[in-house]
Amino acid sequence: MNKITMTIIGFLLVISSVGNTLAYDLGYSLHGVRSSFLLGDIFDSKYSTSLLYLSRTWNDTERLNYIARLRNNGDTHIDVYARASSGVLPGGVVDPNENLRSKLKQLNDNGLKPVLWMTGEQRHGDYKKSQVEHEAFMAKTITQSDDQVAAYVVCLECDEYWDAATVNHYVNYIKARTNKPVAVHLAPGVGGYKKDINYYKNADYIFLQIGNHLTGDYVADVELAKRMLNEALQLGVPVVANEYALYSESAQAKALGDLMCQMGAVGTGNGRSITFCGEETVKKKNDHYVEILGIGAAIAVVYFYQQQFKEMPFDFTLNATEDYQEYGIDKSFNMTKNTQAGINFQITNLTYDTNDSIMFYYRGTF
Repeated sequence: MNKITMTIIGFLLVISSVGNTLAYDLGYSLHGVRSSFLLGDIFDSKYSTSLLYLSRTWNDTERLNYIARLRNNGDTHIDVYARASSGVLPGGVVDPNENLRSKLKQLNDNGLKPVLWMTGEQRHGDYKKSQVEHEAFMAKTITQSDDQVAAYVVCLECDEYWDAATVNHYVNYIKARTNKPVAVHLAPGVGGYKKDINYYKNADYIFLQIGNHLTGDYVADVELAKRMLNEALQLGVPVVANEYALYSESAQAKALGDLMCQMGAVGTGNGRSITFCGEETVKKKNDHYVEILGIGAAIAVVYFYQQQFKEMPFDFTLNATEDYQEYGIDKSFNMTKNTQAGINFQITNLTYDTNDSIMFYYRGTF
């Protein structure tokens, strides 16, 4: 194997490592998400949790008033159940047989992006259905409403009724049918009450329950919240801080939400004051394909010329990292004894913006 062939193989290996391929379309990133999961006493108030917003017991006026309340709290998204069959909470029942698309569209039309929770907490009883029934429900829901959904959460406090393998299965089942991100939510703590991080396998986001959503008693323990978030961040999966207060509109909730963002959370589900929280740059679709085609063509020309003429008339260069690619050709030659001139063609992709440039230069003295 000659030198130029080995160099080309090295270039191809570099190209194959460029970019961070994720399982969902980055155009639907949840980074920066801001919602208000809880707004009050969940046993007394019909409007205590956004999860039951899609219930048939809510009328249109109530929904529009609720949207205004969330928007006033700075929210960009809203957490809603796709089904909640038992009616154990005052917010009502979310019928698993209802086509929810029109209600989800109303949210989008009024500036809130729905995050759809596919299976409610244990008390609602929906988890008891068979795998066939779960899959049929999830497939039906995605088919009907995916264009109106920002992201999916497989289940609320999944570890209270399913093992990690079951949750992994439903994560993969949903991801096979949508290009939206899929998140996992467990009981309080990293890995839930079982401390099993296998629950997060293949999830795009961790919705980390920091406090006890029944009493909110953890919200005052800032050090515990910090330790919990730091532990979750070590897993390498983006973390949305969730359920750290009963009242997302309170100053206490917002202060903790702000702290979670400053520490590395990419979003909050229980209130905050600051706007920035882990937003990411979204790469334009197909940019990597253009880069690979361009670099591949350049390599092919270099290889062909070397094979035919055994000597290169110019130097070919390629540099690449995750966020930066540069490739080009240049040739220097002497114009006089003391002067050297050259021509350089370079294409650079830096922080996802492509800049083409042709540069002429000289060095020395005439």
